[in-house]
Amino acid sequence: MRVLHLFSNSKWTGPAEPALNLCVALRAIGVEVEFACSPGPESRRNKIIETARDRGVEPILKFRLPKHRRLWSNFLDRLALRKYLRNRSFDLVHCHLDNDHLLATRVCSPLGIPVIRSSHEGAGFLREGLHRKLLRNTRFLIEPSARALDHDAHAYGFAEKDMAVVPGAVDTDRFDPTREVPDGRRRLGIPRDAFVVGIVARMQTHRDYEVLWAALERLVATDKSVHALVVGRGTKQDEVAYGPVRRRGLESHVHFSGFVEGDDYVGMLKSFDLKVFLVPGSDGTCRAVREAMAMGKAAVVADRGMLPEIVDHGTTGVVFDGSEEALFDTLADLAADRAKTRALGTAARQEARAAYSLDAQARAVSRIYEAVLE
Repeated sequence: MRVLHLFSNSKWTGPAEPALNLCVALRAIGVEVEFACSPGPESRRNKIIETARDRGVEPILKFRLPKHRRLWSNFLDRLALRKYLRNRSFDLVHCHLDNDHLLATRVCSPLGIPVIRSSHEGAGFLREGLHRKLLRNTRFLIEPSARALDHDAHAYGFAEKDMAVVPGAVDTDRFDPTREVPDGRRRLGIPRDAFVVGIVARMQTHRDYEVLWAALERLVATDKSVHALVVGRGTKQDEVAYGPVRRRGLESHVHFSGFVEGDDYVGMLKSFDLKVFLVPGSDGTCRAVREAMAMGKAAVVADRGMLPEIVDHGTTGVVFDGSEEALFDTLADLAADRAKTRALGTAARQEARAAYSLDAQARAVSRIYEAVLE
């Protein structure tokens, strides 16, 4: 079984790591996989290529694969892909983004090669005209959530027998709370006995940071041991984070790590007591929640998108209605009962290992490949 994965982007964002990780995991269980991505401009660092090589995958760079549709680039890619598929005898082509999906449907149908699409949209596809056209020539659709599956089946009339939910995965060996990693609390000067509310999200206006600051202000007024740690950056960081924190007098209780990667990122997650997630961002599958769960952290998430499907309310975390009042009540309860918080985190780690491991995802996708080829 030979499978070509296409990824039409050169930026390390959104679905890039999940797509690459799936290829690595499929190879580990014996599926012959190649991974093609955009080479991007030579003047810019391409972390997708670097990371693929670090993980033992030499990416195919024969195609332009721009993120957005480009008439000339897409025309040249159709010629190059048609020639490549004829010479390499692939059984399947697996797509991840809209433009590589468009390319595959144009080339693969005449060659009789089935096209599979992984959706990274937690609530389903929303570009009706484009996705209706793409799905018409798609053999199987892999969805990240039951909500997305239900939406796409009804919105586009896609046959449910040709769809399946395969949860997003994380590297549970990398995100392992027993590993030695850089100490995030020491780096940022957070007290060892603090109760740390962590959040990983770009600082943008739609991510509801104001709800967090309002709840945190009330909480710190009654419990000085509570601190918040924000991992990430954003073009609106002064407007949505630095300014509001100063105005509320929270400077000594809110810590900003900025952008971190590698084991520094894992170390920041390890320094959390719990993880808050308010609004899904560019990664609709909310991978950051599963990463924190794999680190043994309770997840406190708003009832939005596919978040309620990731977090088992009362077992691996708490699902709340997204309001300031409900967030305050939840955080106050967990800060006051740290044993309960740790128990939720332990269950979260167990759930991540059982349901969100790369091996589990790869085996589920491999079974789909086999069913399609049968």
